[in-house]
Order: sequence, then structure tokens, then C-alpha cells
Amino acid sequence: MSEEQPQTLNVDGMEYPLSEFSDQQKYMLNQVQDLSGKASNLRFQLDQAEVAKQWFTDSLVASLKSEESDDGMAGADITNQ
Repeated sequence: MSEEQPQTLNVDGMEYPLSEFSDQQKYMLNQVQDLSGKASNLRFQLDQAEVAKQWFTDSLVASLKSEESDDGMAGADITNQ
């Protein structure tokens, strides 16, 4: 059976055993880990939003160009007709 290594945190090349952390240090470490996860999730959501925005933009442009070629009235003001 292998010996279990104590969990440590490496900061600037120094190893700090988690078992020696104060309650405040444990709390701050948990905050950093949680915020890292949230930042990663937000980047994921931003990527999705950017792709969706680009798709809708491209679809709108294609739709407008299609209308131009269909009615031959590119740029015409049809609101008062």
C-alpha cells in the first residue's frame, strides 16, 4: 500500500500543506477555486453568445440581401406606401 501524500498548494514554487491552513486561508482558497470555476463557465457562456450573435447577424444580412434581390427595391422607403 502506498503512503498518502499530504495535500499541498504550490505558490511561487513553495509548497504549503493544506492541513496547516487557518480557517481564513481555507476560506480564501475555496473562494479562489469557486471563482476560477465561475470564470471558466462565463468564458464558455460568452463563447456561446458570440457564436449565436454572429449567426443571427449573418442571417439578418442574408435575409436583407435576399429581399433586395427579390423586390428590386434596395434601399426604398416603403413605410408610406
